[in-house]
Amino acid sequence: MLKVNDISSYYASRKRLRYNVIDDYKIPMHTLYQKEYEIFFNGYYSSYWGLGVAEYPTIPRLNEVVENIELDGRNSSLIIKSGTYKDRTISITFRLLDSNKFWSMIDDFEDWLLNVTDSRLFYDRQDRCFIVKRVIFGDISKEIRKYGELQVDFIVKPFMTDISPSSITFLENEKLFVNQGHFPIEPIITLHGSGDLQISINGEVTTIEDVENEVTIDSEYMVCFNKNLNNKLRDMSGNFPKLSVGENDIEVSNNVTKVTIKYTNFYR
Repeated sequence: MLKVNDISSYYASRKRLRYNVIDDYKIPMHTLYQKEYEIFFNGYYSSYWGLGVAEYPTIPRLNEVVENIELDGRNSSLIIKSGTYKDRTISITFRLLDSNKFWSMIDDFEDWLLNVTDSRLFYDRQDRCFIVKRVIFGDISKEIRKYGELQVDFIVKPFMTDISPSSITFLENEKLFVNQGHFPIEPIITLHGSGDLQISINGEVTTIEDVENEVTIDSEYMVCFNKNLNNKLRDMSGNFPKLSVGENDIEVSNNVTKVTIKYTNFYR
């Protein structure tokens, strides 16, 4: 569970981490029109720097973390699935396309890889992306001069995601939500109303007591706060809500006047 001493700081960080929309990619004239043999990362095509992708990278398979336990008297080990997944490493080899452009912009190219303001990595498709956590590379100048190529390792979160979060708002006390991804979603849910508010997803009930006007539950970061960003964890009972793959039956108590759910689908 995330320890939050200052909910306002947490909220500000969440706003900074929000994914941009398509129009934000126009720096200065780019659009998200995926071209062959290049990637789109941190607001630019790789070709902007005079580099193309030498060959299609191999995307590592998504493997669940498991524990093998050897038991006396048992012929085979016992496998315990954790339900969690490790980060993936996508290694991309860039090839020099335009030497004049590259050498005049080499410092900016390195800054593009290191100072990330938009962590989405697009390759091969426009509707989904990887989220980059870290970028690793060697001596850029030496590798380009010697081989004409440069390998860059992108450490990404386990799942591909939608290019931007989605949200739904409803006023009913019952709602059917369909998770179209391949994995459960940890949503951000805002309940509007006063008193003891309750939400049930597939029979799993979460209650927040003594609410004034609205309360927000962030299941990914495991925090709960009111409209003034004050911590409401002490008033919360039940698990943090999750949206299972496929259909989800959502019910809220009668004193909930509006529900907003922000979410991102996750894919293999």
